[in-house]
Amino acid sequence: MASFTYTPYAWLDDFRRDFSRLVNTGQENQSWSPAVDLAEDDSGYFITVDLPGVNPDDVEITTHAQQLTIKGKREWEAGERSALSSERWRGDFLRRFTLPKIADVDNIDAKYSNGVLAIFLPKSKDAEPRRIAINVH
Repeated sequence: MASFTYTPYAWLDDFRRDFSRLVNTGQENQSWSPAVDLAEDDSGYFITVDLPGVNPDDVEITTHAQQLTIKGKREWEAGERSALSSERWRGDFLRRFTLPKIADVDNIDAKYSNGVLAIFLPKSKDAEPRRIAINVH
């Protein structure tokens, strides 16, 4: 069974982001990492990414060398207001996943609805089991 790269210590990413936010308070260009769910069934792999407030035109999905990359940005203008507190992330984001060799990267489907990006990676037809005939001499 093929699988995606699993990050057992994802909480460290959260800590890094929170620490970065503390150190870089007031800087315009921060980076953040959206929450992602990974799933699999017999037909393929599913990646669901929470991107509330992100314009789909600001999201780019690419594949190269068995990697899927999702990158983009979330921006908004505060106008003339002075921020007293800010818990919502803005700026650039990047998520990268190592793809199983049986993922059919030529037929990836991506949909964006209500702030959620849903990506489907079908499994290659080569991944299906096939029976081998035995020749008797």
